[in-house]
Amino acid sequence: MSTSVELHIAAKTYRGGRGGAVEAVRDLRLAVPAGGFTALIGPSGCGKTTSLRILAGLDHDFEGRVAVAPGTRAGFVFQEPRLLPWRTVDHNLRLGLDRPAAFDTAPLVAELGLEGLTTRYPTELSLGLARRVALGRALAIEPDLLLLDEPLTSLDELTALRLRQLVLTIWRSRRPTTLMVTHNVREAIQLAERILLLAPRPGRVVAEIDLPEPQETRDEGFVERVRAALMRDHPDLVA
Repeated sequence: MSTSVELHIAAKTYRGGRGGAVEAVRDLRLAVPAGGFTALIGPSGCGKTTSLRILAGLDHDFEGRVAVAPGTRAGFVFQEPRLLPWRTVDHNLRLGLDRPAAFDTAPLVAELGLEGLTTRYPTELSLGLARRVALGRALAIEPDLLLLDEPLTSLDELTALRLRQLVLTIWRSRRPTTLMVTHNVREAIQLAERILLLAPRPGRVVAEIDLPEPQETRDEGFVERVRAALMRDHPDLVA
């Protein structure tokens, strides 16, 4: 069952390379409706990944609040697959489960297109396949909240297209509340129901763009029109 999410980061600082304090985020507020698909875009260093880490409970060193229903299961897909190299695909899919031995991976393997690969090790996989396994590991817990941090980065266009379609298919069938960070504006327009644009450091939300057009009807013309409008309205933030 998906859940709505609210996040307010009043302040987030960290120690910079020269020892001084760096204000990463200030008064960042966002909300993701239950079952919704929201994308976070913005310049590097504006707090996108930090927001995901705070939502996932991986970073508690901030001022603000996270409003997530008790018992919410959160799946996190990191920028890098982060698979255990000494474990097979099958074992990596079971990581994080309360009863890993009892979990039947076959339906998930079929959904991800990983048939015949479950006994392989991460070093034997392409980056695209490794990203599928990382996505599967997050889905195995049947998350209410799915956090995606640049899930398609460093892939060739064909592999990225296939994985993009897979992410969309899984979201439609399972409907987890999804928040995706991406530097790729076109990717955000193709996948999300809503885009949140963050300002440069200290990051905060400066624009919300609703995309009511169904994803399956978003052709190249639609994507380019939305992208052009973003570039016109926010030329310093959107490439």
